[in-house]
Amino acid sequence: MEYKDYYKILGVSRDATQEEIKRAYRRLAKKYHPDANPGDKEAEQKFKEINEAYQVLGDEEKRKKYDTFGQYYDFQNGMNFDPSDFGWHKRTYTTGGSGFSDFFEMFFGENGLDLDSILGGFARRGGGPFSFSGRFYNTATAQRGQDIEAEVDVDLEQAFNGGDRILSVRGRDGSIKRIRMKIPAGVMDGDKIRLRGQGIDGGDLIVTVKINSGEGWELQGLDLIKDVPVLPWEAALGTTVTVKSLSGQKFSVKIPAGTSTGRKLRISGMGYRNRKGDRGDLYVRVKIVIPERITQRERELYQKLMEISQWNPRGDEE
Repeated sequence: MEYKDYYKILGVSRDATQEEIKRAYRRLAKKYHPDANPGDKEAEQKFKEINEAYQVLGDEEKRKKYDTFGQYYDFQNGMNFDPSDFGWHKRTYTTGGSGFSDFFEMFFGENGLDLDSILGGFARRGGGPFSFSGRFYNTATAQRGQDIEAEVDVDLEQAFNGGDRILSVRGRDGSIKRIRMKIPAGVMDGDKIRLRGQGIDGGDLIVTVKINSGEGWELQGLDLIKDVPVLPWEAALGTTVTVKSLSGQKFSVKIPAGTSTGRKLRISGMGYRNRKGDRGDLYVRVKIVIPERITQRERELYQKLMEISQWNPRGDEE
């Protein structure tokens, strides 16, 4: 029987989110739907495979079982295996015209294997030898290696736009393996990215992302706060400043007259965008700055302003 790689069928990675899986399914189902491909047997078969893959990966419990079973055998798409090794015989069930493959019926069909019992057997044996239907298997070649964890620091711009990073992983023998990993656009602080097979002896490397906001930026949930320096007279009289977003887009922001340090001006829908496509707002936070050096004329004007101004920001404290 052919092992079905449902991730490959939907064209998504094994660490894809449920929302990413749903979007991939909808896109492919629309492309290969029989109504859009009348008389095309190849498209019809593709449509059936897409639906079958989503039946499993679109259900979190089924997906978990599918992933857990697959990892013990390191199955790959197209790999053939004997279902009788697992105590399943095709004659013991009828599909009832489900339209799904034998692989699906074996693991997820009404009369298929009790996958919970098989997975429980793995756990009870701690990954040691196990047997099904009287046939003996040794997990020396099938057992997963050790998962290891690491952290990677990324700046806010790379987290927003995505990109590649090189990680160095030390093996048991002291050797260093360099791994190129993809930082997905919209990754959030604390997100974990699983790199399958990149741990010790074929285990997984689990990378926790730490986002460094960087100077002048602050990330609060999906909202972005950007500090914008403003001169005292600009804050007093009002001005217009140019602000650059994380995506590189430039736009103008009006600073109202009488603005104080710390005031935030909201730009809707221009904040951080996560992997699901949700996006927050951008807040321009005014930061009044004083020139380090002023001319004699500027000093005289400041002195004159101090003499004539009647406003005391400290109120009754003085």
